[in-house]
Amino acid sequence: MKALLIVFSLFFSIHAQAKTVRYELSIANQKINITGQEVDFALTVNGRLPAPTLEFTEGDDAEIVVTNKLEKGEVSLHWHGILLPPEEDGVAYVNTPPIFPGASRTFRFKIRQHGTYWYHSHTMLQEQKGVYGPIVIHPKKELIKADREAVVVLSDWSDENADQIMRNLRKDGDYYLYKKKSLRSILGALQVGGLKTYFQNEWSRMGGMDLSDIGYDAFLINGKKDSQLVSAHAGEKIRLRIINSASSSYFYVSLADTPLQVISADGTDVEPVKAKELLIGMAETYDVLFTVPENKNYELRATVQDVTGYASTWIGGGVKVSAADKQPPDLYASMNHGDHAAHANMDHSKMDHSKMNHNKIDHSQMGVVAQNVHSSVIETLTVEDLKAQNSTTLPKDKNVMELKLTLSGNMERYTWSINDKAIFEDRYIDIKEGDVVRFVFENSTMMHHPMHLHGHFFRVLNKNEDYSPLKHTVDVPPMGRRTIEFYANEPGQWMLHCHNLYHMETGMARVVRYTSFKPSLEMQHLEHLDHHKKDHWYQTGSLKVATNAFEGQYKISQTWNEFEIRGESKKDEEWKGEGDMFYRRWHNNYLNFILGVSSVDQDYRGEIGIGYLLPLLIQTNLLIDHKGKLRLDLEKKIQWTSSLFTDAEIKWRQDEAFDNEFSLSLMYGLSWSSSIGLRYTGESLGFGFQYLF
Repeated sequence: MKALLIVFSLFFSIHAQAKTVRYELSIANQKINITGQEVDFALTVNGRLPAPTLEFTEGDDAEIVVTNKLEKGEVSLHWHGILLPPEEDGVAYVNTPPIFPGASRTFRFKIRQHGTYWYHSHTMLQEQKGVYGPIVIHPKKELIKADREAVVVLSDWSDENADQIMRNLRKDGDYYLYKKKSLRSILGALQVGGLKTYFQNEWSRMGGMDLSDIGYDAFLINGKKDSQLVSAHAGEKIRLRIINSASSSYFYVSLADTPLQVISADGTDVEPVKAKELLIGMAETYDVLFTVPENKNYELRATVQDVTGYASTWIGGGVKVSAADKQPPDLYASMNHGDHAAHANMDHSKMDHSKMNHNKIDHSQMGVVAQNVHSSVIETLTVEDLKAQNSTTLPKDKNVMELKLTLSGNMERYTWSINDKAIFEDRYIDIKEGDVVRFVFENSTMMHHPMHLHGHFFRVLNKNEDYSPLKHTVDVPPMGRRTIEFYANEPGQWMLHCHNLYHMETGMARVVRYTSFKPSLEMQHLEHLDHHKKDHWYQTGSLKVATNAFEGQYKISQTWNEFEIRGESKKDEEWKGEGDMFYRRWHNNYLNFILGVSSVDQDYRGEIGIGYLLPLLIQTNLLIDHKGKLRLDLEKKIQWTSSLFTDAEIKWRQDEAFDNEFSLSLMYGLSWSSSIGLRYTGESLGFGFQYLF
């Protein structure tokens, strides 16, 4: 009886201490002006961009009411990095119903952790339009002493609607290179001694490293390009909670002329480490301690990875101490992506395991951060440099499920996938409760991919072995490898995806599904409406007009399907017309199968064949018509300078009734869409323009 009274007493004591923290959030459409140009597509939370900070203490009960005030269109909110029941995760059609116009939903969950996190929309491209905000969770007992704290929310902003950005990228993955003035060219390579690398990249059918897809109009810290973060005096210790809530931008973060002292990553405390700068991927968070050295104003600068812009915020007061400028990247660098990629390719898969259950993290056992930080200062901190405060190894006696996940994509057609399949083709990864699950990410692309798993913390296997850090998002560098593992004890359906918003939306995602979990009847009924289950259509076209030739093309495409109509007329002794109507089924990034009809001077031929991308980025079509005659098309774009290019085309036909054709242009590009110049058809030279749409 006495034992029963003790149990009841403990139960009521615990619940008496827990408090409910309630927030009310409204998502609405709002006009906004960040760059001097007002736009009407922005979405705000409680009228703010970024959204309000949600603040809790470990052990609290969270109660968050989310209201959709849009006239049309559903919304959602995902609590990024938070451990919670799957139905509260906020991913519409995967584990939580969407919130329809005029409706509200109340999220309720126990706060089981502390640290720096954030929240954002998981509906279409709403995150890019402004639906993101910070979450700060304090520990029950103060572990790290600081005089004050400040939240630093990094983001990217475009005056162009995100829906149009997606359409532009699907027209051409290099669409924004003109805006960013980062187009690679033969002359550019020659000027920096990178001609060999330029052609090596073309030979390998890659254009070179891609650091960013989009030409943004601004980069922001807490919604501003430049602002005062904290007024502080010499000797004050500031805890900076840095969150990369950008949709498609990695940032280098530096602090005036002083090293950054990193104490936490993705909400979990790590052994303190100093670095001159952080490379922080989308969705990652880092906590930094900064003791103001003098009564001066110190710049915290976030420079986007392709160095096309930055945002600043200031700490202190008085004379300003600026951060150093970043040098623009070498557009013609070889494919050796640095030490972090080399470390990422190390095989950590046979590490020993113990019995730590890291998904139910007890932050109170993480200990107080040591005051004596290692004196060495890292140049650029990555996940390889992070060390957990306690062993993170997993149960030895559990079954290990290992799965290789190749991050794949095609920049030209702007399609992204895992194991060469988009999420609409291969939706689920099934795992068993109680297993140790190990994912080996292999990046076969020239871009960084920040991979995020909902509902779990995973250990990123690095040089610190048993003390490999716990994270919820990990950067997988170009042509590199990362191995993560976690104990499967959070039954549910959870998104696994690249946190580059445009990569996720075009296919680089999966749903990790526990075999023991059964979704609610409501979710089973709604699941078929998930836009990730659909392969969306996009369109593009071109118009080329010259005094000696005319050509028009229109194309609609999905991930693997493409329909194309092309017609042209050239002036020889007289004007002659021809055209094609093709269906292409892409097999991989290089090979496609063709079925269609072509005509030359009203002689129609049914054709079948293949298209293939040769080394040096030469596009070929090899076709045979219904009369058994072969046709070979060759196309190549040569970028002489950043604005001067040549389109070369050859059409060879086995049928002697038709002439072989040759076309060569020399065009000056005014933008991605417009250019003017000369066109030679083998018979005549003409002047004209080209317009892409």
